[in-house]
Amino acid sequence: MKSKRRSTNEMEFQGQVVTWLNENLSKHGGMGLERATQEKPRKTSGKRNDLVVWQSRIGEIAFLSIELKTPDTPISDPVFLADAAEKAQQWHSRYFVIWNMREAELYPTPAGIARITPADRLYRWGASTGADQLVDWLKPEVAKRLEHQLREILDRAWNHSVAGEGAAVAIDTEIFVTRISAAINALRGLLHRQITSATKGSRKLRSTINKIAIEQGFMGFVEDVDYAIAGQMGYRLIGQILFYLALRRQQPALPALSLSRGDKVPGALSAYWNNVRRFDYEALFKPHALDTLVEIPASGQFLIRHLIDQLASYDWASLTDDVLGSVFERLIPREEQLLLGQFYTPRPVADLLAALTIEGRRPLVLDPGCGSGTFLMSAYDFIASRTGLRHKDLLATIWGFDLSPFAAELAAINLFRQDLSEFENFPRVVTGNFFDRDPGQTVEFPPPHVTHDDMSKVPTPIPIFDSIIGNPPYLRSQNQDDLDSRYRAQLFSAAARVGIKAPAKTDLFAFFIYHAMRFMQVGSRLGFVTPASWLTADYAVTLQRLLTRELRLVAIIASNAESLFPQVDVNAALLVAEKAAPEAGHEGKSLLRFVTLKAPIAALLAGSGDYWDRMVKLTDRIYDPDKSCEDSDIRITIVPLAQERDALAAAPKSARNWSKYLRAPLSYYTLFGGVA
Repeated sequence: MKSKRRSTNEMEFQGQVVTWLNENLSKHGGMGLERATQEKPRKTSGKRNDLVVWQSRIGEIAFLSIELKTPDTPISDPVFLADAAEKAQQWHSRYFVIWNMREAELYPTPAGIARITPADRLYRWGASTGADQLVDWLKPEVAKRLEHQLREILDRAWNHSVAGEGAAVAIDTEIFVTRISAAINALRGLLHRQITSATKGSRKLRSTINKIAIEQGFMGFVEDVDYAIAGQMGYRLIGQILFYLALRRQQPALPALSLSRGDKVPGALSAYWNNVRRFDYEALFKPHALDTLVEIPASGQFLIRHLIDQLASYDWASLTDDVLGSVFERLIPREEQLLLGQFYTPRPVADLLAALTIEGRRPLVLDPGCGSGTFLMSAYDFIASRTGLRHKDLLATIWGFDLSPFAAELAAINLFRQDLSEFENFPRVVTGNFFDRDPGQTVEFPPPHVTHDDMSKVPTPIPIFDSIIGNPPYLRSQNQDDLDSRYRAQLFSAAARVGIKAPAKTDLFAFFIYHAMRFMQVGSRLGFVTPASWLTADYAVTLQRLLTRELRLVAIIASNAESLFPQVDVNAALLVAEKAAPEAGHEGKSLLRFVTLKAPIAALLAGSGDYWDRMVKLTDRIYDPDKSCEDSDIRITIVPLAQERDALAAAPKSARNWSKYLRAPLSYYTLFGGVA
């Protein structure tokens, strides 16, 4: 006999609503709200418990009461509104909401015997949860949308209480970032489902996504490529919205961001983005295929329109630079960037490479695969500490390229937020393929002081750089056959242009070295994080020959104390090289330095005084010795360059085992010789 017991009831759903409210309140103590409870009705004829959000339960100071009905009660039912207002008055609640699991309306609680009408409504939420009957809340997707709508109800009431009717709301960093992150996660989930569904019926789309993953260097390193791409799409779109609103606080001439119900994203935003592009910020707002990889579903369109409405209620004009900087800094945590296919180099590693390669009063620095801008920030801080250049002058010396529009957006934001008052100075971050770039090729930027009367852009040639640093993408051998044929041909062509015939299985990072040479002059230095495997790999014989001739190897640095690139399961080493004059031939006393760090970089920098002074002292410990030496922190094995060049010439098809110089103790060479 079948049971007639219902799968759920209104009391159970009420309990879930209270749980959602209290989980939200516990995360945001700054709202000053204590907790939510189910309360028996006071002096009313209703049979359901009342839901109340309290400022003080003991003091019986109520903030919001919720009149909850099932979807079969229309939001327009006058009894629904009258009952809710009466209960709110009994609890002396500041606000009340009527909610039928589909739609909701927020009201101020009327004073005395004043009658409430829909004209008093503060805000209305349309049907977006997908709940058609009570039992639907048991469906996970419907439950997520219900919880999201409930959170927005609480936010809207709290924002109104802080700012008052018609006033903009001050931005609280913690609450603001949490809300934005929740919107991004919801959008990413929708996009992920769209991608997963669309690729099942389209080999072309699957090929396009794989191509993006390979070219950005995360194929084989990220568990779910589709999830990473969906995340990039979501973060990029919402990041653009945030950045637009942030720029508008400095440039009120930019039109207010607003979408109507029939507007479709991203197309409806293009006119707004084009306004910003007149001031530059191409890295953030230039159209890209990633933006339209799949169509944003109706629920995602609603989410974005609603988010824009929410953001418009904030007081952007009075937003302080430190709060805005904190918002951008905290929006995407480091661990989240890994899930998005954006690997980051630990800052001490990037700082060390910057100090090892950058010198001069106004050095020009390039990261050819800049990602979210870790190396650009290291260069910015190092040059600032050594030269005292102002923000706008620093930005003019630092360039970044990245194939990923999402990564380029992060890099531009990270540089921009170093001095948010300097709106008219723009990062030289360029979206696009490094291998499409040539020295002297022009990139259009605004003039240094763009004005409303003159927004014409100036073609700026890509310069020759004094320092090229970064952590270029790696490509595991099993993924090389998946490379797009045009891109693969482009890589080998780049090598050929500098006189190198690259072996078929050459790792992707090596091509970055070959192409980077065209952007270097005699004396320019290159510092890259590389996989340590090339120190012994067969394909590396070509690279090793180069590093004993035109691009002289200065140092290889490894660590026994920490991973230099912990995001991926690859042993890493730092490569520092310098472009040499062709006629020099490297005869004489040129030395190669194989450096093994026996303590973490942070420990090697321990001490008082300026951070960058201590970093420079560490680089001196690496560069100064002209004989092999070792102490408790560092082992430096010095090898004559001529020795390695001659050995490579004697066996032109065999790579030298350079890893032994990093592993073997100096006592080994005392017994067997072979080093200086």
